[in-house]
Amino acid sequence: MGDRWRAAGTLGRVPRPRLVASALAACAAIALAGLGVQVSGTADVAGAAGASLGAPPATGGDQQVSSPEPEAEPPSPPPNVIVILTDDLDSSLVPYLPNVTGLIRDQGAELTNFYVEQSSCCPSRASILSGLYAHNHGVIGNVWPAGGYDRWKETEQDNDLPVWLERAGYRNALLGKYFNEYPYHPGSQLSEAEKTERREYVPPGWQSWASPAQGNAYAQTHYKLNVDGQLDTDFHEDYLDRWLGDRALSLVDGADGFDFAAGGQFLYYASYSPHTPYAYPPEYEDQFTDATYPRTPDFNEADVSDKFGQTRTRARLSTTDKAVIDETFRERIRSLQVLDQTVGQLVHELAAEGALDHTYLIFTSDNGYHMGNHRREIGKYTQFQNDVSVPFYVRGPGIAPGSTYDTLAGNIDIAPTIADIAGASAPADVDGLSLLPLLHGEAPPTRRYFLLGRALTPTNTTTEGGLEEAPETYVESRRSSRLNDFTGVTNGRYKLIRYTHLPHEELYDLHNDPFELDNLLANDEASYQAMTPAGRRAVDTLRAALDRLVDCSGVSCQ
Repeated sequence: MGDRWRAAGTLGRVPRPRLVASALAACAAIALAGLGVQVSGTADVAGAAGASLGAPPATGGDQQVSSPEPEAEPPSPPPNVIVILTDDLDSSLVPYLPNVTGLIRDQGAELTNFYVEQSSCCPSRASILSGLYAHNHGVIGNVWPAGGYDRWKETEQDNDLPVWLERAGYRNALLGKYFNEYPYHPGSQLSEAEKTERREYVPPGWQSWASPAQGNAYAQTHYKLNVDGQLDTDFHEDYLDRWLGDRALSLVDGADGFDFAAGGQFLYYASYSPHTPYAYPPEYEDQFTDATYPRTPDFNEADVSDKFGQTRTRARLSTTDKAVIDETFRERIRSLQVLDQTVGQLVHELAAEGALDHTYLIFTSDNGYHMGNHRREIGKYTQFQNDVSVPFYVRGPGIAPGSTYDTLAGNIDIAPTIADIAGASAPADVDGLSLLPLLHGEAPPTRRYFLLGRALTPTNTTTEGGLEEAPETYVESRRSSRLNDFTGVTNGRYKLIRYTHLPHEELYDLHNDPFELDNLLANDEASYQAMTPAGRRAVDTLRAALDRLVDCSGVSCQ
């Protein structure tokens, strides 16, 4: 790492506690040498200093020497929080992240029932930063006018998580991806001066900012960054995730006025990996060549006649389809290796700075991903578990290493949890709940249901043929897929999906059918009537919960 990120007056990457200890030891050695005391090393210095500078020698056998009053324990620093957010990561990639699993998951807690309301970048990121479902934060797509950055700027940007934390005295940094179409959407009618102003804009609440504002950030080369309100003059050609990782380490080391040892710091590191085009440095080209995408029971599902919409019409995967999926899987693994190494370096640096014990580290994804599951081609956006259930790991003070919780939770809980950690005040109408009591071994959240959806709500339906999702603007991919609009609800055991433009529902028992092979409402009303009375009551309860959640707000969402 170069010196460009070092704060003025810092001393490279030597942790401050070691600098202070070394300086004190050196001073003690000089003083003791002047008194004729032999010094052989740091440990001897500490011992000699204790012998020479401790209680004075007794002058008589009966003289009493009073013991010094024990010093009061210094107050604990306010906790730091580091969020590491990946882009399109699903659970199939977790075995290839040894630092994430070994240093965050295994040293803290895993939430095994963690959902994103919408498996889509912008709506999910808006929920992460606001604690709101999409129908409340208003970002219901990735592009303007339904979504994208300009939509977020109109809605919750001025009262989101970093703003809450700033009011509580925290210093906040963002690295990487903010929202799709940041800093302005392609159709904006802006002058060159206005475009420059937008590229150099830093949203409220952030004291440190480094986000791509021009170029192809998804390819992780040929990009310009807005760094603290200054746009790069030239395009970068170095690998973006490595640059962001170095920046994160510099912040922990004291750049940009940050002091993790003192506490009260928030770092939001939003990687572009493993989003398509699955970019990775060339040195990984020959690695993971034998990896294949997991052949779980839902992969190339044998019978999809129980499902509705476009899933029902999918043909079985061909040999070529499977080969493409396996090669894509290998590329996705490679694209995460720099990020995983950064996680290891961050934990090491936090420990060296004396900050690890009062730092919470959170690892998760904005949404999941599927590749051949239920015969669906490579992508996201569906109602299936591969897309809406994502990894969530957290370590920090008070969290027992190796903890596992199956409590129903989701991305709307991240902001309230971080606010609770920091002692910040979240708005009273947030939809999410703090997970901190659960993580500290106390009572779990009171939530019974979690809302799911695909961009549009029942009041914003689309044509009967389904929604056409065009390739994302800045991604080097020509894939597109026919998608079906839906809303849904889960209580952790069952998941009910309701199509908003088709007269059908899907119901899955996630305990007995975790791969969602058997739709319990495949024959619509006939399936419902064939259930036991208890089964029908369970369906009725889920339907009522979904009716309530699609326009809930605050406490009524919980």
